[in-house]
Amino acid sequence: MSESVTTRKKAAGWWAATALLASGCIGAGTWAVPTWSETQRLQATAIAPASSAQVQQVESASEGTPVDAATLTADANAVLDSLGQGTASTQVVDAATGQVLYSRDASTGRVPASNMKMLVDYALLATAPQARFKTSVELADPQTLTLVAGGDTLLVPGESDPDAVMGHAGITTLAQKTVDALKSQGITGELVVNLDTSIFAGPALNSDWAQEDIDSGFMTEVTPLAFFSHYSPDGSGSEASTSRPQDAPGQVHQQLVSTLNRVGKDAGLSFITGAQSPSGEDATELAAVESATAAQQSALMMQQSDNSLAEVLGRNLSVARGGDGSQSDALAQIRAVLGDRGLPTDYQQTDISGLSLNNKVSNELLTDMTQRAVTGTDSERLALAGLPVAGYSGTLGLPTRFNSPEEVEARGLVRAKTGTLNSVLSLTGYTVTDGGRVLAFSVIMNDLEDAEAAKNVIDRFSATLTDR
Repeated sequence: MSESVTTRKKAAGWWAATALLASGCIGAGTWAVPTWSETQRLQATAIAPASSAQVQQVESASEGTPVDAATLTADANAVLDSLGQGTASTQVVDAATGQVLYSRDASTGRVPASNMKMLVDYALLATAPQARFKTSVELADPQTLTLVAGGDTLLVPGESDPDAVMGHAGITTLAQKTVDALKSQGITGELVVNLDTSIFAGPALNSDWAQEDIDSGFMTEVTPLAFFSHYSPDGSGSEASTSRPQDAPGQVHQQLVSTLNRVGKDAGLSFITGAQSPSGEDATELAAVESATAAQQSALMMQQSDNSLAEVLGRNLSVARGGDGSQSDALAQIRAVLGDRGLPTDYQQTDISGLSLNNKVSNELLTDMTQRAVTGTDSERLALAGLPVAGYSGTLGLPTRFNSPEEVEARGLVRAKTGTLNSVLSLTGYTVTDGGRVLAFSVIMNDLEDAEAAKNVIDRFSATLTDR
């Protein structure tokens, strides 16, 4: 989203960016993410008024006037010293040169909240950004079908939408393809439809997650098959409701059977719900629908700070790298990818979404990933699509963010991932200075008593970086 307003930055080349939603608010337990319908309401009101710069994304980090580290240090210290609670660590890096301009406890591991999602985003984009997750129907014998889950949890009950990320694959389309294939083979009568979710292994819930977060719907069981990122369809079936399903794969399974009966009736076909059972080695694929790309799904995950989708994408990464699709293997694969790419691996990770208070990540790792997103390979630069924009999208676009005189000029120029737990705030991304220089930064605040007040400090800190 963008609007015609005055732009202060002239030194670097730009292109307008499309902004989606990254939502968060203080909630029960440790986490702070609203329900799906709440994110949609926030999206409608997310554009901050009186934005002073267009939504912009950098093409050249090396242009512009270099920043004086001594002056930046004095200004940054003044902002962070005003926090008056908890602890704050940070690092600021010149994105073009890698020079550290400012550092405060940047090598110390801190609880990163949703900034943890940056690790799976990077690892997935580095591994298989164009991968798609297939949901298929296989024929085991003339009277037995199997719905095979392939890791797509952004399914919708209706038709596939090739222009969408949520709903790129639809169950109605899969059902119609299945009926067409059965008709072409001359198969009629009643068929049993089984369900295969064996692509993911291991527990569906993490023991580190607070039970109140699960009970409140901030997190749910992680499965390889679901509608609307593990939200139930509403009464119309075209939108997500506010409720989590008790059995997300079973819900999709039952919807497929119902739709098959509807579209197959005139062809002399009927279908009944079978058991959960792995598809046999001799089964043949009848029909399939595919998700949006891994890069597109990961950008949506980052923009909406979607906990469930983050965990699913981590397991899909495991599968893509030959693992068993468990969370434990996903954590191992993320670490392996980061290590292969020369990134630090001396961090502590117990989940993928950032819900756990036992995650510990340094600012150094987060700024390293951000710098690569700005100046790195084509796959690394795909990470930019997942960063919310101050004044325009998600938690950085809400009117309560970047709204004071000290902060407002950073709108459209700061692009960063937020993180929010009850006692944790984080913000990692980049900004562009008045002189056109790109700065990568990361701020993590732990042990907070007043997270709302701390948000103003984080916003003012990133605005201070912009004002160079």
